[in-house]
Amino acid sequence: MMCYYFVFLGKIKNLIFMRTSFIGLILIAFAIRMNGQITITNISLPNIGDTIRYSIANINSVGDYTSTGANYVWHFDTLKVIGQGRRDFTNNTPYPFFSGPGKFGEKIADTIVSQNIPGFGSISITEFYQFYRNLPTVFDVEGAGVKINNIPVPSFYTDKDELYLLPLHYGQKDSTTFKFSTATSTAIPIVYKKSGYRITEVDGWGTVSTPFGTFNCLRVITTQYSKDTIIFNSPLGPIPFGFNNYQRAYQWISNAEKIPILEVSGTIGNTGNFIPNMVRFRDNYRVVSVNEISGKSESINVYPNPVSNVLNIPNIFRNSSVQIEIYNIIGQLVFSINEQNDFSDDIEIDISHLPNGRYFGKAIDDRDVYEFNIVVSK
Repeated sequence: MMCYYFVFLGKIKNLIFMRTSFIGLILIAFAIRMNGQITITNISLPNIGDTIRYSIANINSVGDYTSTGANYVWHFDTLKVIGQGRRDFTNNTPYPFFSGPGKFGEKIADTIVSQNIPGFGSISITEFYQFYRNLPTVFDVEGAGVKINNIPVPSFYTDKDELYLLPLHYGQKDSTTFKFSTATSTAIPIVYKKSGYRITEVDGWGTVSTPFGTFNCLRVITTQYSKDTIIFNSPLGPIPFGFNNYQRAYQWISNAEKIPILEVSGTIGNTGNFIPNMVRFRDNYRVVSVNEISGKSESINVYPNPVSNVLNIPNIFRNSSVQIEIYNIIGQLVFSINEQNDFSDDIEIDISHLPNGRYFGKAIDDRDVYEFNIVVSK
């Protein structure tokens, strides 16, 4: 009888141990979820008055940015810094038409286009601002402002571009539409329109490490499929030019910082392949030398260099559309233009508006990214 009693006690102990272990596993899983699988709310995203510094990294130093999963660990500790910039979110802009709760602007570029176009004369598009709304349920783009030939042109999205539907959590996938057009006026020589849809997917969670630190994060892929149209108002009537504008960004977002800890962005080519053209990560201020900036693996020789007015880029591209971007010494985008390549003559761009100094640039087609350095001297 005593023997059965001890056997019975042993079974009770095993059951208690198994139940305790099971509860322990639940608590451990819950702790992992609480400590690692975060949720992003609008508090974790930019708002009025935020000034945040980032570094630009060499694309070749980013490594594997496509792998993802649950409780994943991403290592980007060896990113090579080639420049720095700062994102300023403010309601003090040249376009006072955008106002209201949670609304603010960010300067995207000082100059987009500044050149003579045959048949249309001199056209400049400057001071490009993008305007956001930060609300508990959505972080979206409400409008944009540009100066066309120094005329301020604020424009609203008739269908806002929802960057994130909030809160963001692992496994979430959203598809939203957008529609935008600049104002139509006889005083403005061009009209810019875009419409399409955006897919945003949270496909991973875990920790991400960069030279700035290690953070719990969500991995988010956001892809814009847009049909863009530029309409030139000529004496013979409107002349439209349309093109596809497909862009994607891989983002690692933390609730400890207001901008992505890391972002790999670029375009999607005609065959559906992703072409990265920018890697930037949240960072502190650091000094970036000219030698670091010039340390490129894929480069082309542009001329003349030094240059004062017109820069010539050798025509080695295999696609009809070539994106030209120029950055200053601290990594700020100061010039961007999409050129149509006729596969014969070298590409000429007018950089006469740039002040004296050193710059580095990119020429991007659907297959390759070519990099160059210039000195502007007048």
